[in-house]
Amino acid sequence: MQNALWDPVNPEQLGSLSPELQTRVNGEIYRFSSPRTLRLFRRSPARYCGLLRDPVTGMRFYPEARSPRTEWDGGPYFFTSDSTRAEFLKSPRTYEVKRSA
Repeated sequence: MQNALWDPVNPEQLGSLSPELQTRVNGEIYRFSSPRTLRLFRRSPARYCGLLRDPVTGMRFYPEARSPRTEWDGGPYFFTSDSTRAEFLKSPRTYEVKRSA
């Protein structure tokens, strides 16, 4: 879970509280110091997001570029396997994570 306000692309900078400089991965909110770091993150979220929790199994893992994923509610969701991705897609609202900004 992303608790710090540090920019995940440039950890020397604090992420902004501005909604325009935020995005979600697996329902968790990530905050950015600039539009540039937000763009870099969106291009390759698995590279920067760190440890995630598979929404179906709860297993913690580090996603890779080829990890199973889907887009849901404005952001990517990564999974530990194709089977957990398929389970999520059957009923996404059951598994979605919603964090308030």
